[in-house]
Amino acid sequence: MDLLVYFLNKLKQKTLLVYNIQFQTAININLKGCHLIGQCIKKGRKNYLIRLHARLLREFKQEYIKDVLTHEFAHAIQMELFPKSKPHGREWKNIIENLNGKPYKKTVIDYRLKKSRTVKTYLYKCACSEHRITAVRHNKIIRNTMIYRCKKCGQILKPAHDL
Repeated sequence: MDLLVYFLNKLKQKTLLVYNIQFQTAININLKGCHLIGQCIKKGRKNYLIRLHARLLREFKQEYIKDVLTHEFAHAIQMELFPKSKPHGREWKNIIENLNGKPYKKTVIDYRLKKSRTVKTYLYKCACSEHRITAVRHNKIIRNTMIYRCKKCGQILKPAHDL
């Protein structure tokens, strides 16, 4: 936690020097799962919340703080200076380069997070083969909002346990 506070203070100092702006930044370490590695949310005038991923912070401490905190802090500066700009547009790229961060969306940590994810699948069958269906598609079938057909035989896919 000391490293996090130290790095956040360094970013605030650099922001004051380069952009001559100040704003409040709160940090929550409450992200889970594999969809977000970090998030910056505007919480009012000159007030931002940066959310960080607990497991990634534990596993990749210094690398995570440097890459992700810088990335999210750059979004706060961008929202403050260029509120109508694209999240990873030209303005954001210039800001992150001025903060000595990585000028791209994905970090090494992001790819490690995505690879560690396991996707639940359900077994379905048709006349010619078995199919693995994701939970999203499975739920659409269960709710009768969608049907899926085999690309080979054209038959409607049925849950294997029903056959």
